[in-house]
Amino acid sequence: MEKAREEEIELLKCVGNEIRYRILRLLEENEKYVTEIIESLNEEQTLISHHLWRLHKCGLVEKEKKGRKSYYKITDPSVHEFIEKVKELSQKNC
Repeated sequence: MEKAREEEIELLKCVGNEIRYRILRLLEENEKYVTEIIESLNEEQTLISHHLWRLHKCGLVEKEKKGRKSYYKITDPSVHEFIEKVKELSQKNC
């Protein structure tokens, strides 16, 4: 069997964190301002900012400025497909 590529492992680590996955699930609905994400997840601003940075570094979300506020959105429709597949597999196998 072919050895897993380092990039694949890093991507799985990125989405394997509970808070980052919850952020992706929120962004699945539509783009959100950072303050909306913080309020929805009821977590500290610094923690959410760190996880948003990681998701951005992994290429899963993009940040855009609107005035003084930053909002985030999922970068690619395949991320939505991935989340749907995770939900489907978890219902079948867990």
